[in-house]
Amino acid sequence: MVVPLWSAAHLPFTDLPQHVSAIATLRHWWDPTWKTQEYFTLELGQTQYLLYYLVGAALAFPFGTAERANLILLSAIAVAYPYSLRALLRALRADTRLALFACTLFWSQALLIGFFNYVAAMPLAIWALALTLRETESPSRRNLWILAGAGAALFYLHLSAFIFFAPVAAVISVGVPRLAPIREWPRKLLWAAPIAVLSVLWLVNSPVVHPETVGWRQPMAVYWEAPATSLRNVTDALLDIWRGPEDEWCLLGLLAAAALLAWPQRRDAEKHPWRRGLVAVWLVWAALLYLAFPVSIGWMWQLNERYALIFALLVPALLRPARGLRGALPLLLVAATGFFAAGSALANIRAFEREVGPFDAVLARAQPGRRLIGMIFEHNSRYAKFSSFLHFQAYYRARMGGIASFSFAELPQSPLRYRPASAPPPHPPGWEWHANTFRNDLDGYYYDYVLVGGVIDPFARPQPGPRWRLLAREGRWALYEKEE
Repeated sequence: MVVPLWSAAHLPFTDLPQHVSAIATLRHWWDPTWKTQEYFTLELGQTQYLLYYLVGAALAFPFGTAERANLILLSAIAVAYPYSLRALLRALRADTRLALFACTLFWSQALLIGFFNYVAAMPLAIWALALTLRETESPSRRNLWILAGAGAALFYLHLSAFIFFAPVAAVISVGVPRLAPIREWPRKLLWAAPIAVLSVLWLVNSPVVHPETVGWRQPMAVYWEAPATSLRNVTDALLDIWRGPEDEWCLLGLLAAAALLAWPQRRDAEKHPWRRGLVAVWLVWAALLYLAFPVSIGWMWQLNERYALIFALLVPALLRPARGLRGALPLLLVAATGFFAAGSALANIRAFEREVGPFDAVLARAQPGRRLIGMIFEHNSRYAKFSSFLHFQAYYRARMGGIASFSFAELPQSPLRYRPASAPPPHPPGWEWHANTFRNDLDGYYYDYVLVGGVIDPFARPQPGPRWRLLAREGRWALYEKEE
């Protein structure tokens, strides 16, 4: 599952350039060539989207670049998927071979869009559930400290995963295998004390809750999907990521194997039947979040669909493979599906790399530490289903520093924000989807470069503002430099 990640210089994950640009900015915080501190401020105390970027920045020191550090992170996350599920299966006294299901599920819509914080939170949440179960069986101070650390790490990875985990872990702590007396609850929930403090501080200080404190003036509209629409979108929210039919075959393979494994196979009674009931409760909670959570809040979107992934990761814990060949054959189908998913990802990523073309050569013509804006007219790929080229301008900041717009630094939850004195001209939310939002009489005086994605010359006609000269054009990419 890891091999496709290393098969090309560019991956078709939409938000990936934004994440590596944030990692690079933290890595080069003291580099005067990148002018990082001239353009950005650190807001580490106001957001919970920290852990992925901080770990990535730390890895960027020994591994050289933010892009390579991000590959190391994604590779570790891919490996963590089956291993975390194996830990949970072991805690549930289930067959640990069922962890094979998690391999295919790594290649999900969340990964394709680039929700790396959430993708990383999944194995941590699964492993933390296993740790919570172990704490109920063998309580120890060490386990409590580890569980508190895991909960805090999950809080600083992604709030959606934390919303699933926190109530589930609390119920396990006080109600498994039987409901504890109320007087014992404070001791059993001691691991949650740091998380409770962090949550209160976040509610008081976070720009996500109070976006007006960081200058966000757009309404925080809340939208829900109709349950019927959510149900129709389940396959899209899981493995439907490539333009071809291969991901549908992967989903069918997993469903077929799960159906075979769900058929009554074991005649021997389970010693702890309540464990499967506990998994059923978790699945109901994940399903409720998927169906009832808003699809978008302000600038944040596809919120409910993220819970489809954790639901799918928990389903194998309900299955009980039979002994011998009868139980092994469906598991071989799961393993084969994993290899097929990896092969499909490998083929599509290599095809996407050919589609990217001479992007690196064009971008390399820019000087470091300057100001660049992207006009991505063609942001869709022929191979990946989401808009894979939408944020390619962020590679400039990831490799050379300075400013590259559009940037996640414009959003309230970012740990990196523009300094007001050097911030780019403001644009309405969602402007990155519309390349013609660029105004030469406003943006032109601020930016030094314009990166164009698509066979279009935006400066072919005279317009108010500065003049631009073509610095490089190869394939679908062009770089313009402002004339002095």
